[in-house]
Amino acid sequence: MRQACPVYDGDRVPDRLAQLGLKAEFFDLALRGADAEARTYTLFDPPNMAGMARYARTVRLLREQLVPLGWSYDNPRNLARTVSPDRRVAIVTALGDAATGVADLSPSTRYEKGVATVEAVNRNFLQLTLPIDLGDDQPVEEQEDGVVTWILLYAVGEAEIRAELSLPDSMVDGYIDTWLERIILPPVPLPAAVPAPVRAADPEVLVARRTA
Repeated sequence: MRQACPVYDGDRVPDRLAQLGLKAEFFDLALRGADAEARTYTLFDPPNMAGMARYARTVRLLREQLVPLGWSYDNPRNLARTVSPDRRVAIVTALGDAATGVADLSPSTRYEKGVATVEAVNRNFLQLTLPIDLGDDQPVEEQEDGVVTWILLYAVGEAEIRAELSLPDSMVDGYIDTWLERIILPPVPLPAAVPAPVRAADPEVLVARRTA
């Protein structure tokens, strides 16, 4: 029988993140910077450019903060991972649905994930829920790669970005929708939208007809 997924939020978040060698501030800076980047794109840009830029800049800003602290990064099968110094934790980034960052709801990735993510989630299941001996006949790289993959899941609303660092358990039809653990990050408030300037009404000019 599957156990209930533990959810860390509020005052419990800093201590749990510290156990992973992380701080909420790392994610806050990455999400804020990525939002600023995404806002530079307009309707004149190709579709989906803002979303792609947000994802890419989130990954980059997180790496820029963590690599000086001893973390590393790699991109197996184009899965952009940021890996802890002890190679026990890897973080990948994904867009989530409206339940993201809400403690009493169960979120899902918004889009279907690829083969590399499926393999990473399957390894989580084997390493964390089925502690079995794989034997000496396994490939060396498979024995050495004991990384557990966490997902930085984020959802952009009108007033804030909600996010969580969560440990995926399984996938259905390419979507991650069940979790072994969730750490709810503080929401990132977004700047208020600047209203479009209202054009003043043109002054009414009375034109008198000339008479002979």
